[in-house]
Amino acid sequence: MTFTPAVLRDRQTPVDSRFLKTLVGYNTRRATLHILGVFEQRMGALDLKPVEFSILALIGANPGVTHSELCTELNLLAPNLTKLLARLRKRNLLERTVLAQDRRAAGLSLNAEGHNLLATAQATVVELEQEATAGLTDKQRDTLMSLLQKIYL
Repeated sequence: MTFTPAVLRDRQTPVDSRFLKTLVGYNTRRATLHILGVFEQRMGALDLKPVEFSILALIGANPGVTHSELCTELNLLAPNLTKLLARLRKRNLLERTVLAQDRRAAGLSLNAEGHNLLATAQATVVELEQEATAGLTDKQRDTLMSLLQKIYL
């Protein structure tokens, strides 16, 4: 087999990414990186990482949710969730309650401080997502979310 060296592209021309732009994974990753960059800037003031925000949002919407249910919904390993919950408890945002129907399990709820932080974080996220998707109409944004959910639900 003979090796034929590639002809180097002219550095004045843009990088050819046409093939990558045909891939769902590439496009979703690029969109995610863009939105996460804005998220990290805005949520830095609240000292919240994306996964911590997701945990707070789920607990806020589902008082009494269990560790196991959070792992399933967020596709997290139990030890990783345990570390994240410990950080949120250290910030005094959560309450644990032994569940009457299963005394081995603890339900998680937000305390007043957790509710306040979540309300601020949710308002911030809604605003940053509107800005990040400003190039889309409301209908296009709804369609995009529906299509993305068909991939993972």
